[in-house]
Amino acid sequence: MLEVRRVVRVGVEEEQGVLICTELGLRRRRSAPEAVADGLCSEELFLRAGGRSWHLPPWFTSRSRLLPRGVVPAALACVIHFGSGMGLILAALVVLLATGAVFGLSALIALATLGLVLVGSILVHELGHVLAYRILMGVAAPAVLIVRGASCRVLRLSGPWWADVSVVLAGPVAPVVVAACAWPLFELAPPAVLLGALVALGHVVGLALPFGDGAALREIARGN
Repeated sequence: MLEVRRVVRVGVEEEQGVLICTELGLRRRRSAPEAVADGLCSEELFLRAGGRSWHLPPWFTSRSRLLPRGVVPAALACVIHFGSGMGLILAALVVLLATGAVFGLSALIALATLGLVLVGSILVHELGHVLAYRILMGVAAPAVLIVRGASCRVLRLSGPWWADVSVVLAGPVAPVVVAACAWPLFELAPPAVLLGALVALGHVVGLALPFGDGAALREIARGN
């Protein structure tokens, strides 16, 4: 039997059904959807059978955690936390890739490679936000990592406009940097390297969209 429970995140206080995060200035009722959206609590999925209960990764439900102090611990936490949400997708893509390789199905290999590059680029994108935030806003600046499957968010404090712009841009730019570093390998694996470059450019183009990082940039431009 599957059961979803709301679990209050470490560092969050609860008073009469209201969750309070003083570091980020957030107050939400525990029962409100915003409590999960803002990372004050998680919707944890448990599998119960035979009187025992197993805590499942956030493949289908939302889970939040406080970003640890320091640059390296924050980077590791980002990769591990967001990677846990994408674990099921990554496993399916690896199986798909192995199946294509065993049976010589080039279309299957191409599809799996595309999926792995996309998932990897999402991890790199979010890692760029986290590293820029830690470097520009300080090693102890509070932030929350929120993951639900392949959906990842970093909820953080605002700073000077130039720091906020830099943190927002660091996400789309990070895959471009990785793609540029991989370009010398073009002769060894032309399709994979070219695909990585196109996906990286797609992150930059995404700044023009009316949501995500594009929306964040426009909010900063309006002074919000």
